[in-house]
Amino acid sequence: MQRLIVLASAAILCAAAAPAFAADPAKPAAGPQCFRVSQIQNHTKGDAKTLYLSVKPKRQVYRLGMSGSCLAGANSSDPLVLETVGGTDMVCRPLDLDLKVKVGAGGLTPCIIKDITRLTPDQVTALPPKVRP
Repeated sequence: MQRLIVLASAAILCAAAAPAFAADPAKPAAGPQCFRVSQIQNHTKGDAKTLYLSVKPKRQVYRLGMSGSCLAGANSSDPLVLETVGGTDMVCRPLDLDLKVKVGAGGLTPCIIKDITRLTPDQVTALPPKVRP
């Protein structure tokens, strides 16, 4: 009986703390973090390790963090070569996407995606204009 009371108390505390965590603007957008490669509209380079994608139909913005500086020599106008893994164009996790950047007349530079985060509207608005896709 005492164990049940302790568990119930812990559940109440967690429920009370949940709204505080939900209001944190640094947290990624709620809901699925998936997008279709066929719905990518635009991309911009944030820095040597960050790529932003604009995805239709709702103009959602995703931040792709790279494990290395594969974007160091790239511009936002350089084409991306995107290949999905698993027979679908749905991307939900870093391993679902093989990303390469074509820099100038040279070859393709492979990127290892570390994380994919869908940004909230407030986070998109906070991006510098030249970085916003």
